Amino acid sequence: MLVKERCFSLFERKILLLFLIFLINSQNVRADVKENIVEKLNSIQTIKFKFTQTSNGVSERGVCLLFFPNKLKCNYNDKNQKELIINKTRLAITQKRYNKTYFYSLSKSPFDRILNKDKLIEYIKSSNIKIDNNIIKFNSYDKEGQSLNILFDKNQYNFLGWETTDKFNNNIVFVIDIMLINSNFDSNEFDLPKNN
Repeated sequence: MLVKERCFSLFERKILLLFLIFLINSQNVRADVKENIVEKLNSIQTIKFKFTQTSNGVSERGVCLLFFPNKLKCNYNDKNQKELIINKTRLAITQKRYNKTYFYSLSKSPFDRILNKDKLIEYIKSSNIKIDNNIIKFNSYDKEGQSLNILFDKNQYNFLGWETTDKFNNNIVFVIDIMLINSNFDSNEFDLPKNN
């Protein structure tokens, strides 16, 4: 009986050792993925991309210019001629058809973490990572209960977009298709409109 217990114990140790090797390997792969994405992000200053934004079942499309840090301009292909401009800490949404502009602060918005490269890199380093098919997903929740997933391509480590769920349970998915990287943009593109 004693011999069987030792054999079983040896078998258990082998299983535990294999599990630990697998766990360490998995952690190393995840660390390598994070470092590769950080390296890619550090090489990018600007991105021009097409987007599809889906919010509560409604999809919108358009084109955006992103200039790190904290500058984004999106023109929506819709009947209201919507334009979104972010410049540092302010966000303006204009409906050109009606000549109406609404201003918001970025301080509690996911854009604060996405558009500031330093905060984005810190987010990547500290977030949970999930690799599914060809998508790398970084996930975390903030103090207000908002979920943020930032998505990257598994093969080229390209930025693919983000998914958010706010405290009111609104789901927003913003998927991007990169057109140009590190192109020159006119800095006036990101000027906020004047108050109406």
